[in-house]
Amino acid sequence: MGIAPTGIIMKLKFFLLYIFLPLLFPLKAISAEGWQAQIRRYVQHGGVVAVNQNDQVLFELNGDAPLVPASTIKVATSLAALKLLGEDYRFKTEFYVDDSHQLFVKGYGDPFLISEELSLIAKRLKENGLTKVNDILLDSSYFSDGVKVHGLAASLNPYDAYNGALLANFNTIDVIKNRNGTVVSAEEQTPLTDITQRLAVNAPFGRSRINVAMHETEASLYVGYLLKEFLKQQGTQVKGEVKSAPVGSNCKLIYTHASTKNLKEVLQPALKYSQNLIMNQLFLTIGAMKLGPPATLEKSKKVVIDFLKQEVGLQGFNLEEGSGISRKNYISAKEMMKILAGFSTYRPLLPTKGEMWIKTGSLNGVSSLVGYFPSEKNGWVRFAVILNQGSNHRDRIAQLLYENLR
Repeated sequence: MGIAPTGIIMKLKFFLLYIFLPLLFPLKAISAEGWQAQIRRYVQHGGVVAVNQNDQVLFELNGDAPLVPASTIKVATSLAALKLLGEDYRFKTEFYVDDSHQLFVKGYGDPFLISEELSLIAKRLKENGLTKVNDILLDSSYFSDGVKVHGLAASLNPYDAYNGALLANFNTIDVIKNRNGTVVSAEEQTPLTDITQRLAVNAPFGRSRINVAMHETEASLYVGYLLKEFLKQQGTQVKGEVKSAPVGSNCKLIYTHASTKNLKEVLQPALKYSQNLIMNQLFLTIGAMKLGPPATLEKSKKVVIDFLKQEVGLQGFNLEEGSGISRKNYISAKEMMKILAGFSTYRPLLPTKGEMWIKTGSLNGVSSLVGYFPSEKNGWVRFAVILNQGSNHRDRIAQLLYENLR
Protein backbone atom coordinates (compact mmCIF):
# COMPACT_ATOMS: atom_id res chain seq x y z
CA MET A 1 0.00 0.00 0.00
CA GLY A 2 1.43 3.40 -0.99
CA ILE A 3 1.73 6.44 1.19
CA ALA A 4 -0.89 9.14 0.55
CA PRO A 5 0.47 12.32 -0.98
CA THR A 6 1.11 15.17 1.48
CA GLY A 7 -1.57 17.34 -0.14
CA ILE A 8 -4.28 14.73 0.42
CA ILE A 9 -3.32 14.36 4.10
CA MET A 10 -3.48 18.13 4.60
CA LYS A 11 -6.90 18.33 2.95
CA LEU A 12 -8.13 15.49 5.17
CA LYS A 13 -6.94 17.36 8.29
CA PHE A 14 -8.73 20.55 7.25
CA PHE A 15 -11.89 18.55 6.50
CA LEU A 16 -11.87 16.93 9.96
CA LEU A 17 -11.27 20.29 11.63
CA TYR A 18 -14.15 21.80 9.64
CA ILE A 19 -16.45 19.00 10.82
CA PHE A 20 -15.42 18.81 14.49
CA LEU A 21 -14.26 22.31 15.40
CA PRO A 22 -17.82 23.63 15.94
CA LEU A 23 -18.43 20.71 18.28
CA LEU A 24 -15.34 21.53 20.33
CA PHE A 25 -15.85 25.31 20.32
CA PRO A 26 -19.58 26.11 19.76
CA LEU A 27 -20.61 29.43 18.35
CA LYS A 28 -21.75 32.02 20.90
CA ALA A 29 -25.42 31.69 19.92
CA ILE A 30 -25.31 27.93 20.41
CA SER A 31 -23.56 28.40 23.78
CA ALA A 32 -26.28 30.84 24.93
CA GLU A 33 -28.95 28.36 23.94
CA GLY A 34 -27.06 25.71 25.89
CA TRP A 35 -27.03 27.54 29.24
CA GLN A 36 -30.75 28.25 29.03
CA ALA A 37 -31.45 24.60 28.26
CA GLN A 38 -29.23 23.60 31.17
CA ILE A 39 -31.24 25.74 33.58
CA ARG A 40 -34.44 24.13 32.32
CA ARG A 41 -33.00 20.68 33.01
CA TYR A 42 -32.15 21.74 36.56
CA VAL A 43 -35.72 22.87 37.30
CA GLN A 44 -38.29 20.15 37.90
CA HIS A 45 -40.63 22.27 40.01
CA GLY A 46 -39.65 25.89 40.42
CA GLY A 47 -39.31 29.29 38.84
CA VAL A 48 -36.37 31.35 37.57
CA VAL A 49 -36.47 34.98 36.43
CA ALA A 50 -33.76 37.53 35.62
CA VAL A 51 -34.39 41.13 34.52
CA ASN A 52 -32.17 44.10 33.72
CA GLN A 53 -32.32 47.47 35.46
CA ASN A 54 -35.02 48.58 33.00
CA ASP A 55 -37.23 45.60 33.95
CA GLN A 56 -36.66 43.88 30.60
CA VAL A 57 -36.81 40.12 31.02
CA LEU A 58 -33.47 38.44 30.29
CA PHE A 59 -34.55 34.93 31.25
CA GLU A 60 -37.80 33.45 32.51
CA LEU A 61 -38.90 29.95 33.40
CA ASN A 62 -42.24 29.40 35.18
CA GLY A 63 -42.10 33.02 36.32
CA ASP A 64 -45.74 33.13 37.45
CA ALA A 65 -45.74 29.87 39.44
CA PRO A 66 -46.62 30.42 43.14
CA LEU A 67 -43.83 28.84 45.20
CA VAL A 68 -42.65 28.56 48.81
CA PRO A 69 -39.76 31.07 49.03
CA ALA A 70 -38.26 30.07 52.41
CA SER A 71 -35.89 32.71 53.84
CA THR A 72 -35.70 34.80 50.67
CA ILE A 73 -38.97 36.36 51.90
CA LYS A 74 -36.81 38.12 54.51
CA VAL A 75 -36.02 40.66 51.79
CA ALA A 76 -39.72 41.61 51.67
CA THR A 77 -39.91 41.89 55.47
CA SER A 78 -36.75 44.02 55.49
CA LEU A 79 -38.15 46.34 52.83
CA ALA A 80 -41.41 46.75 54.76
CA ALA A 81 -39.53 47.49 58.00
CA LEU A 82 -37.26 50.06 56.36
CA LYS A 83 -40.18 51.89 54.77
CA LEU A 84 -42.73 51.60 57.58
CA LEU A 85 -40.48 51.98 60.65
CA GLY A 86 -37.71 54.09 59.13
CA GLU A 87 -34.02 53.41 58.55
CA ASP A 88 -33.00 54.88 61.91
CA TYR A 89 -35.71 53.15 63.96
CA ARG A 90 -34.44 51.96 67.34
CA PHE A 91 -36.19 49.61 69.74
CA LYS A 92 -36.77 50.85 73.25
CA THR A 93 -37.07 49.28 76.71
CA GLU A 94 -38.55 51.21 79.63
CA PHE A 95 -37.64 50.97 83.33
CA TYR A 96 -39.96 52.09 86.15
CA VAL A 97 -39.89 52.01 89.96
CA ASP A 98 -42.61 52.26 92.57
CA ASP A 99 -42.63 53.26 96.23
CA SER A 100 -41.86 49.67 97.30
CA HIS A 101 -38.54 49.67 95.40
CA GLN A 102 -39.90 47.32 92.78
CA LEU A 103 -38.26 47.60 89.38
CA PHE A 104 -40.58 47.24 86.38
CA VAL A 105 -39.17 46.43 82.93
CA LYS A 106 -41.41 47.02 79.92
CA GLY A 107 -40.27 45.53 76.62
CA TYR A 108 -41.06 46.64 73.10
CA GLY A 109 -39.58 43.73 71.19
CA ASP A 110 -35.88 44.69 71.04
CA PRO A 111 -34.17 41.64 69.47
CA PHE A 112 -30.70 42.92 70.42
CA LEU A 113 -31.24 43.02 74.18
CA ILE A 114 -28.02 41.05 74.62
CA SER A 115 -25.73 40.69 77.64
CA GLU A 116 -23.64 43.71 76.64
CA GLU A 117 -26.78 45.88 76.44
CA LEU A 118 -28.11 44.62 79.78
CA SER A 119 -24.76 45.37 81.41
CA LEU A 120 -24.96 48.94 80.05
CA ILE A 121 -28.56 49.25 81.27
CA ALA A 122 -27.58 48.17 84.80
CA LYS A 123 -24.89 50.86 84.80
CA ARG A 124 -27.34 53.55 83.59
CA LEU A 125 -29.89 52.55 86.24
CA LYS A 126 -27.24 52.87 88.95
CA GLU A 127 -26.27 56.31 87.60
CA ASN A 128 -29.96 57.30 87.71
CA GLY A 129 -30.11 56.57 91.43
CA LEU A 130 -31.23 52.94 91.54
CA THR A 131 -29.43 51.47 94.57
CA LYS A 132 -32.04 49.06 95.93
CA VAL A 133 -34.47 46.66 94.23
CA ASN A 134 -36.94 44.35 95.94
CA ASP A 135 -38.61 42.59 93.01
CA ILE A 136 -37.98 42.69 89.28
CA LEU A 137 -41.30 42.72 87.44
CA LEU A 138 -41.46 42.14 83.70
CA ASP A 139 -44.11 43.63 81.43
CA SER A 140 -44.42 41.88 78.05
CA SER A 141 -47.84 43.31 77.21
CA TYR A 142 -46.66 45.12 74.06
CA PHE A 143 -46.85 41.72 72.32
CA SER A 144 -49.94 39.57 72.55
CA ASP A 145 -49.76 36.50 74.80
CA GLY A 146 -48.77 33.28 73.10
CA VAL A 147 -47.61 34.56 69.71
CA LYS A 148 -46.96 31.39 67.74
CA VAL A 149 -45.31 31.74 64.36
CA HIS A 150 -46.50 29.14 61.85
CA GLY A 151 -43.64 26.81 61.00
CA LEU A 152 -41.84 26.91 64.34
CA ALA A 153 -41.38 23.50 65.93
CA ALA A 154 -41.41 22.70 69.64
CA SER A 155 -37.67 22.08 69.85
CA LEU A 156 -34.64 23.43 71.68
CA ASN A 157 -33.04 24.59 68.42
CA PRO A 158 -32.22 28.32 68.29
CA TYR A 159 -34.08 28.77 64.99
CA ASP A 160 -37.25 27.65 66.82
CA ALA A 161 -36.95 30.39 69.48
CA TYR A 162 -40.26 32.07 70.25
CA ASN A 163 -40.99 35.76 69.84
CA GLY A 164 -41.94 38.15 72.63
CA ALA A 165 -41.84 41.76 73.77
CA LEU A 166 -39.05 40.95 76.24
CA LEU A 167 -36.26 38.57 75.37
CA ALA A 168 -32.52 38.38 75.90
CA ASN A 169 -29.63 37.00 73.84
CA PHE A 170 -31.95 36.09 70.96
CA ASN A 171 -33.92 33.83 73.33
CA THR A 172 -31.03 31.39 73.57
CA ILE A 173 -28.41 30.43 76.12
CA ASP A 174 -24.86 29.28 75.43
CA VAL A 175 -23.81 26.74 78.04
CA ILE A 176 -21.22 24.10 78.80
CA LYS A 177 -22.41 21.00 80.61
CA ASN A 178 -19.65 19.05 82.29
CA ARG A 179 -19.60 15.27 82.71
CA ASN A 180 -20.45 15.63 86.40
CA GLY A 181 -23.65 17.49 85.44
CA THR A 182 -22.54 20.97 86.42
CA VAL A 183 -23.45 23.79 84.04
CA VAL A 184 -21.41 26.92 83.32
CA SER A 185 -21.94 29.82 80.94
CA ALA A 186 -20.02 29.46 77.69
CA GLU A 187 -19.92 33.25 77.25
CA GLU A 188 -17.63 35.40 79.37
CA GLN A 189 -20.01 38.35 79.14
CA THR A 190 -23.08 36.35 80.23
CA PRO A 191 -23.45 35.41 83.91
CA LEU A 192 -25.00 32.11 84.93
CA THR A 193 -28.55 32.38 86.30
CA ASP A 194 -30.95 30.08 88.11
CA ILE A 195 -33.17 29.84 85.05
CA THR A 196 -30.18 28.97 82.87
CA GLN A 197 -29.26 26.00 85.06
CA ARG A 198 -32.83 24.77 85.12
CA LEU A 199 -33.27 24.94 81.37
CA ALA A 200 -29.90 23.31 80.72
CA VAL A 201 -30.68 20.15 82.69
CA ASN A 202 -31.49 18.21 79.52
CA ALA A 203 -28.68 19.72 77.44
CA PRO A 204 -26.07 17.31 76.04
CA PHE A 205 -22.59 17.17 77.54
CA GLY A 206 -20.23 19.76 76.13
CA ARG A 207 -21.10 23.14 74.65
CA SER A 208 -24.54 23.83 73.23
CA ARG A 209 -26.85 26.74 72.44
CA ILE A 210 -30.48 26.09 73.24
CA ASN A 211 -33.76 27.95 73.58
CA VAL A 212 -34.31 29.83 76.79
CA ALA A 213 -37.93 28.80 76.88
CA MET A 214 -40.74 27.06 75.07
CA HIS A 215 -43.20 29.92 75.66
CA GLU A 216 -43.28 33.68 76.08
CA THR A 217 -43.57 33.90 79.87
CA GLU A 218 -40.42 31.97 80.68
CA ALA A 219 -38.50 33.73 77.92
CA SER A 220 -39.32 37.13 79.43
CA LEU A 221 -38.24 35.90 82.87
CA TYR A 222 -34.76 35.29 81.52
CA VAL A 223 -34.36 39.04 80.93
CA GLY A 224 -35.09 39.65 84.61
CA TYR A 225 -32.71 36.99 85.87
CA LEU A 226 -29.90 38.34 83.70
CA LEU A 227 -30.61 41.94 84.70
CA LYS A 228 -30.53 40.89 88.36
CA GLU A 229 -26.98 39.58 87.99
CA PHE A 230 -25.82 42.70 86.15
CA LEU A 231 -27.38 44.97 88.80
CA LYS A 232 -25.47 43.05 91.47
CA GLN A 233 -22.26 43.61 89.52
CA GLN A 234 -22.96 47.36 89.76
CA GLY A 235 -23.35 47.12 93.54
CA THR A 236 -27.14 47.49 93.45
CA GLN A 237 -28.86 45.59 96.27
CA VAL A 238 -31.36 43.12 94.77
CA LYS A 239 -33.84 41.05 96.79
CA GLY A 240 -37.15 39.38 96.11
CA GLU A 241 -38.41 37.60 93.01
CA VAL A 242 -38.35 37.84 89.25
CA LYS A 243 -41.88 37.59 87.86
CA SER A 244 -44.29 38.95 85.29
CA ALA A 245 -46.51 41.94 86.04
CA PRO A 246 -47.76 45.03 84.15
CA VAL A 247 -46.42 48.48 84.90
CA GLY A 248 -48.73 50.09 87.48
CA SER A 249 -50.21 53.58 87.43
CA ASN A 250 -48.15 54.50 90.51
CA CYS A 251 -44.85 53.71 88.79
CA LYS A 252 -42.26 56.33 87.85
CA LEU A 253 -40.26 56.10 84.63
CA ILE A 254 -36.56 56.37 85.50
CA TYR A 255 -34.85 55.29 82.28
CA THR A 256 -35.67 54.55 78.65
CA HIS A 257 -33.06 52.50 76.86
CA ALA A 258 -32.76 52.92 73.09
CA SER A 259 -31.06 50.09 71.25
CA THR A 260 -27.50 50.93 70.24
CA LYS A 261 -28.26 49.52 66.78
CA ASN A 262 -30.56 51.27 64.35
CA LEU A 263 -32.75 49.31 61.94
CA LYS A 264 -30.16 49.04 59.17
CA GLU A 265 -27.59 47.79 61.69
CA VAL A 266 -30.11 45.22 62.93
CA LEU A 267 -30.98 44.02 59.44
CA GLN A 268 -27.46 43.41 58.15
CA PRO A 269 -26.59 40.53 60.54
CA ALA A 270 -30.18 39.29 60.43
CA LEU A 271 -29.95 38.89 56.65
CA LYS A 272 -26.40 37.51 56.76
CA TYR A 273 -27.22 34.82 59.31
CA SER A 274 -30.86 34.43 58.23
CA GLN A 275 -32.11 35.10 61.77
CA ASN A 276 -35.76 34.06 62.00
CA LEU A 277 -36.28 35.52 65.47
CA ILE A 278 -35.13 39.03 64.51
CA MET A 279 -37.22 39.08 61.35
CA ASN A 280 -40.40 38.16 63.17
CA GLN A 281 -39.64 40.62 65.98
CA LEU A 282 -39.60 43.28 63.25
CA PHE A 283 -42.67 41.81 61.58
CA LEU A 284 -44.65 41.95 64.84
CA THR A 285 -43.37 45.43 65.70
CA ILE A 286 -44.60 46.80 62.37
CA GLY A 287 -48.15 45.70 63.16
CA ALA A 288 -48.08 47.15 66.68
CA MET A 289 -46.62 50.47 65.48
CA LYS A 290 -49.23 50.93 62.77
CA LEU A 291 -52.36 49.40 64.35
CA GLY A 292 -51.52 49.72 68.05
CA PRO A 293 -50.47 47.19 70.68
CA PRO A 294 -50.58 44.41 71.49
CA ALA A 295 -48.64 43.06 68.54
CA THR A 296 -50.27 40.12 66.79
CA LEU A 297 -49.47 38.20 63.64
CA GLU A 298 -52.87 39.17 62.22
CA LYS A 299 -52.14 42.90 62.55
CA SER A 300 -48.70 42.51 61.06
CA LYS A 301 -49.94 40.42 58.15
CA LYS A 302 -52.51 43.07 57.30
CA VAL A 303 -50.05 45.97 57.45
CA VAL A 304 -47.20 44.26 55.57
CA ILE A 305 -49.42 42.66 52.91
CA ASP A 306 -51.16 46.01 52.29
CA PHE A 307 -47.75 47.69 51.95
CA LEU A 308 -46.50 45.08 49.49
CA LYS A 309 -49.67 45.36 47.41
CA GLN A 310 -50.08 49.13 47.42
CA GLU A 311 -46.47 50.36 47.51
CA VAL A 312 -44.56 47.53 45.81
CA GLY A 313 -47.30 46.33 43.45
CA LEU A 314 -47.34 42.67 44.44
CA GLN A 315 -50.20 40.41 43.38
CA GLY A 316 -51.02 36.76 43.96
CA PHE A 317 -48.85 36.08 47.01
CA ASN A 318 -49.24 35.21 50.69
CA LEU A 319 -47.22 36.20 53.74
CA GLU A 320 -47.96 34.20 56.88
CA GLU A 321 -44.99 35.52 58.88
CA GLY A 322 -41.81 37.46 58.23
CA SER A 323 -38.94 34.97 58.34
CA GLY A 324 -39.82 32.40 55.68
CA ILE A 325 -40.11 29.44 58.03
CA SER A 326 -43.79 28.92 57.16
CA ARG A 327 -44.74 26.80 54.16
CA LYS A 328 -47.90 28.87 53.87
CA ASN A 329 -45.82 31.72 52.45
CA TYR A 330 -45.84 31.74 48.67
CA ILE A 331 -44.74 34.06 45.88
CA SER A 332 -43.67 33.78 42.24
CA ALA A 333 -40.20 34.50 40.90
CA LYS A 334 -41.67 37.29 38.78
CA GLU A 335 -43.27 38.97 41.81
CA MET A 336 -39.97 38.66 43.64
CA MET A 337 -38.53 41.00 40.99
CA LYS A 338 -40.76 43.78 42.35
CA ILE A 339 -39.46 43.24 45.87
CA LEU A 340 -35.88 43.31 44.64
CA ALA A 341 -36.59 46.50 42.71
CA GLY A 342 -37.83 48.21 45.87
CA PHE A 343 -34.91 46.87 47.89
CA SER A 344 -32.29 47.81 45.30
CA THR A 345 -30.87 50.81 47.18
CA TYR A 346 -30.47 48.60 50.27
CA ARG A 347 -28.66 45.74 48.53
CA PRO A 348 -25.42 46.46 50.51
CA LEU A 349 -27.28 45.01 53.51
CA LEU A 350 -27.23 41.60 51.81
CA PRO A 351 -24.33 39.15 52.12
CA THR A 352 -22.09 38.85 49.07
CA LYS A 353 -20.82 35.93 47.04
CA GLY A 354 -18.24 37.09 44.53
CA GLU A 355 -19.87 39.96 42.63
CA MET A 356 -23.39 38.94 43.66
CA TRP A 357 -25.47 40.37 46.53
CA ILE A 358 -27.70 37.48 47.56
CA LYS A 359 -30.20 36.04 50.04
CA THR A 360 -30.67 32.30 50.21
CA GLY A 361 -33.53 30.21 51.58
CA SER A 362 -33.72 26.60 52.66
CA LEU A 363 -36.42 24.28 53.94
CA ASN A 364 -36.82 20.57 53.41
CA GLY A 365 -37.63 20.34 49.69
CA VAL A 366 -37.19 24.11 49.19
CA SER A 367 -34.07 25.90 47.98
CA SER A 368 -34.08 29.49 46.82
CA LEU A 369 -31.69 32.31 46.00
CA VAL A 370 -32.43 35.90 45.03
CA GLY A 371 -30.25 38.92 44.50
CA TYR A 372 -28.33 41.25 42.22
CA PHE A 373 -25.16 41.42 40.15
CA PRO A 374 -23.62 44.19 38.01
CA SER A 375 -23.48 43.78 34.23
CA GLU A 376 -21.79 45.83 31.53
CA LYS A 377 -24.58 45.26 29.03
CA ASN A 378 -27.61 44.98 31.35
CA GLY A 379 -26.81 47.31 34.25
CA TRP A 380 -27.85 45.86 37.60
CA VAL A 381 -29.42 42.46 37.00
CA ARG A 382 -32.03 41.25 39.47
CA PHE A 383 -32.70 37.52 39.63
CA ALA A 384 -34.71 34.96 41.57
CA VAL A 385 -34.33 31.19 41.73
CA ILE A 386 -37.08 29.46 43.71
CA LEU A 387 -37.05 25.64 43.68
CA ASN A 388 -39.68 23.51 45.40
CA GLN A 389 -38.08 20.16 44.65
CA GLY A 390 -35.74 17.62 46.17
CA SER A 391 -32.65 18.52 44.12
CA ASN A 392 -30.96 21.80 45.01
CA HIS A 393 -29.43 23.46 41.94
CA ARG A 394 -29.91 27.07 43.02
CA ASP A 395 -26.20 27.94 43.12
CA ARG A 396 -25.47 26.46 39.70
CA ILE A 397 -28.47 28.24 38.17
CA ALA A 398 -27.42 31.56 39.70
CA GLN A 399 -23.90 31.05 38.40
CA LEU A 400 -25.20 30.35 34.87
CA LEU A 401 -27.24 33.55 34.99
CA TYR A 402 -24.21 35.50 36.18
CA GLU A 403 -21.83 34.05 33.59
CA ASN A 404 -24.14 34.68 30.66
CA LEU A 405 -25.90 37.94 31.58
CA ARG A 406 -23.16 40.06 33.14
